[in-house]
Amino acid sequence: MGTNEYLTGSAELAAQLGCTKINQNNVVEYCLPPEHGDSWLMEAHPSAGLFVTNAYVTLLKPVVREYDIRQNGRWLCSVTNGVITILEPGKKARRLQPGIHLVQTGRQPFKIVFDADAPIWFTSIWLFDGWIHVHLRDKSVEPSYNFADYDGWQFAQYNTPDILLLFEQLKYALRIASVPLMYYENKIGELLALIIRNVRYEWFWKRQLQEERRRYVTYQNKKYMFLVKEELDKNILNPPSIKQLIAVAGMGATKLRQCFKETFGYTMDEYLRQEKMKEAMRLLSNDDLNVKNIAAAVGYKNSSQLIANFKKVHGFTPNEFRKLFGL
Repeated sequence: MGTNEYLTGSAELAAQLGCTKINQNNVVEYCLPPEHGDSWLMEAHPSAGLFVTNAYVTLLKPVVREYDIRQNGRWLCSVTNGVITILEPGKKARRLQPGIHLVQTGRQPFKIVFDADAPIWFTSIWLFDGWIHVHLRDKSVEPSYNFADYDGWQFAQYNTPDILLLFEQLKYALRIASVPLMYYENKIGELLALIIRNVRYEWFWKRQLQEERRRYVTYQNKKYMFLVKEELDKNILNPPSIKQLIAVAGMGATKLRQCFKETFGYTMDEYLRQEKMKEAMRLLSNDDLNVKNIAAAVGYKNSSQLIANFKKVHGFTPNEFRKLFGL
């Protein structure tokens, strides 16, 4: 008989999860039972053959969803957290890592296993050929490209930074549940255009891949970064020199700075500034210390440097902070 994702999107999965349905403007929210905590799926259905979903789900036990979709298309899923495994006949099980993944529909049944080991967060698109044919019928698409050729799409061709950003934009649009449905259709058109570019111009996505490899931080180097951070935390107001940190990490200064940023999401200088400003905020609660005293205590030559950095980190000056809290 088959499953009905073409017409109902994630509705059958939501029913399997025991969800209740709430309509929010032009988005449907499927809420899991209370014992799952704050768990839900938000889904927009702009037109036939297109569903866009954002999931934020904590499961108490693994859930196996069986799909038998008769319409040709694909499920594109941007995974940010959790354990999701794809089971397809005649293929090895695919455990989805963070990134965008593709499953073809309309050929054979498949299963998706949602594990309970960690919260599951993803943004996905059910995109069927019927939708593509209708919406690109009058568009000028290069004749050499055929969307049925998605068999040949390579992982890197739909995992470039601009496509990952597009999935993030879809995620936030679903969560605010107030953008017109036309927004989602336009975003899917943009997605397809980006994939066409990546398929046609191999140099583009290969350049992106090389850049990602250049920034990749190995497990061993990450361990060294935690040691570096530990050294910084021992005396944040009088941190080790870069020469000392190089000795801890066993790498050059440029690579050390790069690995630190890739591991923690901010530079060493930004981290030191944030931590110093936390200490400055603590010292501001002491009425006996003026701004000049505090600037010296956290390692600045004058109060102007403290004021500028304090405002950059916290959004207000030290004096504004004291007034705000009556200090």
